[in-house]
Amino acid sequence: MAGMLAADFFREWESEPIASWSDFQAQVNELTGSYPAQRLLWRGARNANWGVESSLYRTLRGVLGRPPTEQEMVDAEKRILDHARTDWRFDGTPALEIFAELQHVGGPTRLLDVTENPMFALWFATERPVTSVAEPEEEADGRIFAFVAPDKSDVTLNQNWHTREPLWHSLKHDAHRADKRWGTGTLRRYWRPPVYHSRIAAQSAGFLLDGVAIEAARTGIGRVAPGERSRWSIDQMRDYSSMPLELTRARDGVLPADRAPVFTFRILLDAKAEIREQLERRYGIRTSAMYPDMYGLAHWLVKRPDVLVIVR
Repeated sequence: MAGMLAADFFREWESEPIASWSDFQAQVNELTGSYPAQRLLWRGARNANWGVESSLYRTLRGVLGRPPTEQEMVDAEKRILDHARTDWRFDGTPALEIFAELQHVGGPTRLLDVTENPMFALWFATERPVTSVAEPEEEADGRIFAFVAPDKSDVTLNQNWHTREPLWHSLKHDAHRADKRWGTGTLRRYWRPPVYHSRIAAQSAGFLLDGVAIEAARTGIGRVAPGERSRWSIDQMRDYSSMPLELTRARDGVLPADRAPVFTFRILLDAKAEIREQLERRYGIRTSAMYPDMYGLAHWLVKRPDVLVIVR
């Protein structure tokens, strides 16, 4: 499996590919109807071959030439906070607030963006690719993930994590400690932040937090495919995700009891234009609504230089 593409990593867990706007509606209705008691958190990626990686994980991978360890993630976060509080004088600001604001202006953090609105995730999955003369990005199949939110009883604990130093820095990265299973999916947290930035409200945004995947059991992490007992190794999981994933395709309303389940859907390239039109025309979901700030305007103008030219 060495060198396997991320799309292949997820392929066995996909439902039928979403080939139209009506397909999306049908599959979301089926999923939410199968799990009416579950709160789902959605994430869209405009390229189906991208893994589930936080921006800090992706940045460190580029610097190191390999997936970072949990300790390397923690060390990087400490350096970010040190620079923020000394050079930029954000002293006294809680760590999560610094990370949340950084995340929404493109800074590297371990926070994994999710939204409570599946149509917003669909917009991200069908968003036009970034246009660059130096590194043009071709449009490709997109992907949507639906994470089952951690238990609602964790709300108070999440609020208590709003501290000067991240509380996960004190969690031992040890799967054999029942109360310290950071990096196995059993201690995952969902944080719905205050509106530190206009984009948080506009995107109905929240963040998932977890450690880098560690061996949760001798059998490995996450089943390779439905009906199979084999699991991904720790190295394989780290190649495609910055946190452990328990992928599932079940539609019988039964979820794994000890992990945080994840569903995935592929959006076909040929369906993207129709879906973008439906999102904009019916619901007003467009770039200006999702990025309602000057930075969003500037980024859009750079990404869409075609709008600057009048064809006569």
